[in-house]
Amino acid sequence: MPAHPRFLLSCLCAIALPALLAAAEPTPAPPAEPKPAVAPAADQPLVLPKLEVTAQRTKQIDKDLKRLDKMINRERKKVKATDLDKALNNEKVSSAAAIFGGNSATHLSAVAASRVMLMEQERMVLEAMKRPATLEERAMMDAEIEQLRLTRRNLDDPAAQR
Repeated sequence: MPAHPRFLLSCLCAIALPALLAAAEPTPAPPAEPKPAVAPAADQPLVLPKLEVTAQRTKQIDKDLKRLDKMINRERKKVKATDLDKALNNEKVSSAAAIFGGNSATHLSAVAASRVMLMEQERMVLEAMKRPATLEERAMMDAEIEQLRLTRRNLDDPAAQR
């Protein structure tokens, strides 16, 4: 006749209990060598870099991202010249009218593509600004955004490009 499962379980517990109790008793650790206390270099507390984390800043960045997305979509439409634009801003006509400041359709398309690229880079920097960063990193990102915006504004001005 096979043994009852409860009987087998109680026998197992009775056999394993002394081993579990012996394992639970802490063994005295060997005496460790005392480490010399290291005095701080200047007795000043460690100062972590300051972070600016505010919901207002994130909301402003989100608003700027939305505005920038609209501008990117508007500028992407200008990358491909329309038939009317090609007719009005033909290479031959625009080179003859260059003294009046006219540009060809291909030039205008290239400028629009450059603008889209610069705005997408600005968008990536704005996305990075949403994550917490030190004040120095934030200032560097602000300077990079201003440089991208200045470059984008000066795309049409040949005097500013020189």
